[in-house]
Amino acid sequence: MKLVVFNSDRLGCLLEDGSIVDLNLAYAAELGRRGVSRPYAHAYSLLPPRLSEFIEEGERALKAAEEALQYIGKGYKEGPRGERIIYKPNEVKIHAPLPSLASRIAMAGANFYDHTAGVISMMTGKKVTMEDIKMELAMGKHQPWGFWKSSRNVIGPDEAIIYPARTNRLDYEVEVAAIIGRRGKDISEGDAMSYVFGYTIVNDLSARDQPDDRGFFLAKNFDTSTPMGPCIVTADEIGDPHNLRMRLKVNGEIRQDGSMEMMIRGFPFWISYLSRDMTLYPGDIISGGTCAGTALDTTPRDSQGRTSPERFLKPGDVVEAWVEKIGTLRNPVAAKR
Repeated sequence: MKLVVFNSDRLGCLLEDGSIVDLNLAYAAELGRRGVSRPYAHAYSLLPPRLSEFIEEGERALKAAEEALQYIGKGYKEGPRGERIIYKPNEVKIHAPLPSLASRIAMAGANFYDHTAGVISMMTGKKVTMEDIKMELAMGKHQPWGFWKSSRNVIGPDEAIIYPARTNRLDYEVEVAAIIGRRGKDISEGDAMSYVFGYTIVNDLSARDQPDDRGFFLAKNFDTSTPMGPCIVTADEIGDPHNLRMRLKVNGEIRQDGSMEMMIRGFPFWISYLSRDMTLYPGDIISGGTCAGTALDTTPRDSQGRTSPERFLKPGDVVEAWVEKIGTLRNPVAAKR
């Protein structure tokens, strides 16, 4: 199931033909068809119209959503009182599928073999291979690390990326992010994937010329720094996320073309790692890192440690992040403000 947030924060399902179903109203209509009294109230309880509440309801809400889609499949197109429940793509505004402003966004750093090897090669001027990274990992030298991004910097499909005034080296990273579906603490790697509700795309934008930003706080957090979407695909439809293909284009040119198979540490590790002594809640987000092809891992540095601006983003660019089974997240880059 592909879930979207549309118009005034309504939960919808994206169908194969691109149309969008208002799940809450469709379910209310199905309950009314069955003769259930107070169908709106029951639908609000069992299939909430807001994404965050839907995720918290878990299996019960997913079952109700399936029944709502079966109602649509029978040819019904109206709510209990004749409300419209199906929309064409150009008739609605699709927002980022951010469950809540309370959602925490954890980002795995240097978590792909090919990207990590490329970054070190460009930064040091010495050829580093994926085998070198694997050797470091085996020796315990490549420790897990990452950073947090603010949910208030999230934007949705087709929203403009505002070029931050403090940088001239804005970079892109196509990533797959897991949405946590239920509360958990000290989760084992063996149980970790059962906590995942679904997956979405994140474009982890980075200001690559921030001086001594050791915590990545400034480099990774600024207005519009986290495009997300266009939908959340439920875990059952994705299967194993570690096999997904991923790609990113700038102005139609392929920059990144890789696979989640290159992950150094998979989602089971990160869910277990982040839940040690800290409770994860429904709607929290864990982004798994990016593959090779970013401006950072393909741009060598000169003798002064500077990079050429050629492959970095510029105002007027259009960025398209694609992930197999999820879709395409498209965003234009606007001028500095």
